[in-house]
Amino acid sequence: MKALIFGGAGQRSWESADDPGINEPTDVVVKVDTTTICGTDLHILKGDVPAVTDGRILGHEGVGTVAEVGSAVSTVRPGDRVLISCITS
Repeated sequence: MKALIFGGAGQRSWESADDPGINEPTDVVVKVDTTTICGTDLHILKGDVPAVTDGRILGHEGVGTVAEVGSAVSTVRPGDRVLISCITS
């Protein structure tokens, strides 16, 4: 997949990244149709969030289709359309 990668204060690039997968029974993989960066990402890009290191993928709000679910997921199933909130469990 293509991802917007943080490369340090004021630096970003579009790069190839590994496709996500199910690692935990509670995981859900979503094929993202639309996403964007938000105010938090803008602070990261300015270098205001020292906990974020080079290589972080930015953009955490989006709309997409569930592609795969872990064994403990019961509220969504593959094919469902979902909104990815900036606040997740």
